[in-house]
Amino acid sequence: MDISSERTRIRRVIRNVKENRSITSVYFKDEECSSAKPGQFVMLWEPGFDEFPMSLSNYDEQGVCSVTAKPWGPGSNELVRAKRGDVIGIRGPYGHPFTVERCSALLVGGGTGLAPMLPLARALLRAGSKVAVVIGGRTKADLLFEKPLQRAVRRKNVFLTTDDGSYGHAGFPTDLAEGLIAERKVTRVYTCGPEVMMRKLYEISVRAGVDFEASLERSMKCGIGICGSCSIGKNLLCRDGAVLDADALKEALDEFGLLQRDPSGRYIRI
Repeated sequence: MDISSERTRIRRVIRNVKENRSITSVYFKDEECSSAKPGQFVMLWEPGFDEFPMSLSNYDEQGVCSVTAKPWGPGSNELVRAKRGDVIGIRGPYGHPFTVERCSALLVGGGTGLAPMLPLARALLRAGSKVAVVIGGRTKADLLFEKPLQRAVRRKNVFLTTDDGSYGHAGFPTDLAEGLIAERKVTRVYTCGPEVMMRKLYEISVRAGVDFEASLERSMKCGIGICGSCSIGKNLLCRDGAVLDADALKEALDEFGLLQRDPSGRYIRI
């Protein structure tokens, strides 16, 4: 395999935007990512720490891109504190993207899982799709991209849920999905977020007979299909995902929403 083109590109942070109390978007310029497709990811290097996969939450023709992160380890802790002019490294974009074609779409996301949903919603609208979005969070303060998604698909097509009932519908995003699939004659469900939620959405979608695609997260070390640390079923997420459809997930139901490998390769419960 020729990996000569996989060199890390050194980029500087343009700005840091606090999206809510725990989630931050970091913007940078990168021409290669300007041609990314919804659901693709980059391997981001935080100097002095490590390299880790991040979904692209924004990219445009001018090369302005962003990743949206929550502090969960040493590298992401440093990333969310990045200031204008700080250096980061980028490889990619990588991976199999979401299917973008004209359809009646329901997008469901929670937490940083909303990151790929924003460019996906915009791409689906350009393709002539009808788009509805369910945004989930533990509380009102944890909701992400409410206003950008309302601007993109109109307020009446955005549905909000909070676990504690502090805003929008009280409950989980899955509580609304089944009704919206029938009400809006949805033909494809797209999702990214907690895997337990996505497993439930998979089951709802299969029962309803609609297409289903989910963006999953696993430990990734190489991003190009060599190390095998991101395996799920027969697939490597960096190469075959991170977006998998219902057929691929059907072959991995003993793992999907239940198990994943830690960085050492040992299975752990989700």
